[in-house]
Amino acid sequence: MAFWFVLFIFGFLIVDCQCHTYDILKGIQDSVLKNYTRYLRPLKNQSETMVVYTDLMLNSIQNFDVKTGTLKTSIALNLVWKDDFIQWEAYDKDMMAFQLPRNQVWTPTMILHNPAEGFELTTESNSVEKTRHFYNGTVNYIITGSIFTVCKPYIFHYPMDKHSCDIQILNSHYQENVVLKSLRDSVRLDHYMEHPEWLITGTNVSTQLVHGSITEISFIIHFSRKPEFHLINVVLPITFLSALNVLVFVLPHQSGERISYAITLLLTFVVFMNAMADELPPIGDPVCLLNIYITIQMTMSSLIVFFTIASLSLYNNDDKRKPVPAKWKVFAYYAGHLLCLKFESDHDYDIQDIPKLNEVYPFEDDSDSIKESPPHPYESLLWKDVGHATDKCMFVISCLILICDTSVYFVCIFLHIW
Repeated sequence: MAFWFVLFIFGFLIVDCQCHTYDILKGIQDSVLKNYTRYLRPLKNQSETMVVYTDLMLNSIQNFDVKTGTLKTSIALNLVWKDDFIQWEAYDKDMMAFQLPRNQVWTPTMILHNPAEGFELTTESNSVEKTRHFYNGTVNYIITGSIFTVCKPYIFHYPMDKHSCDIQILNSHYQENVVLKSLRDSVRLDHYMEHPEWLITGTNVSTQLVHGSITEISFIIHFSRKPEFHLINVVLPITFLSALNVLVFVLPHQSGERISYAITLLLTFVVFMNAMADELPPIGDPVCLLNIYITIQMTMSSLIVFFTIASLSLYNNDDKRKPVPAKWKVFAYYAGHLLCLKFESDHDYDIQDIPKLNEVYPFEDDSDSIKESPPHPYESLLWKDVGHATDKCMFVISCLILICDTSVYFVCIFLHIW
């Protein structure tokens, strides 16, 4: 019986204490708001400057559209300032803080300086409706929500591109003598949710004055693209197609598939170019390095189609029984020996034994007879030998160009040159 009596008295005291604390806080709120106005800065000396401390927490990067140059982020902006009129004596820990409706007290009007959609931050749709006040006059106000900001993309090294986007915040010019300061030199990432495509590499905060005396704080976010998906699905297929493109000169000319093979690869590069045009922004400063690489490969593919047709026309001259001009024979012979070709109609001559064209040999024994010149080693070359030498030259030249431009491209995107 004594136990239940003690428990009853203890519960009564707790309820009485809670009611007592509620009555005190209610009286404090009524007292501090009695002559309070939300239209004046809460400073007893209105000539002083109101300092508002800011602290940005980035919750997530929801989307970064490189085509339109817009960044959508989820943020929580914490604002802290001192209110000279809402202060009281705190007798215990339950009386140290309470909340007030935002529309009853002064709050700074924060706006975006680089908005892509809307400009005011302190609206009912994206801010907490209450402010938290502490007994010493400190006020805490949190703005949360998703914001759209303008950010110029730098896509030169796509898909290894890195970007720096800032969230520029300033107080409204209607609120004079309000200075913004940052509580830290970086953006808080305590509750950041990682994006599947973008990886944050760093953050920093900068402050400057704009329009005379208005403080602007820029929360700068540095992030890079996760390139694995684009490397596998875009870059590597283009590289493999470029390698297949030069193999057209290895196909036998009798197969009849050379031109269709070369044109098919050319159209494939056109499709890739159109896909890149839909993915990347239509800006020329700078032009994407991958676009330049695809353009080079598409140009090479066009030239390969041209030389494939020219090479086939050389092979067909044998069927027309056209004589092979000496200049074509000389080209085929020198190119063949330089590239280690073996012609079916070739003779075993040393290259130093090749006579000059129209070379005249001196008379012997003052006779009227002319020394019979040795046969030219390229005289027996046919049009198919000329076509074979042309194919070999174009294959080697195409391979050298492919190796050079592909090496330059990968070095540039991985080492971020330029």
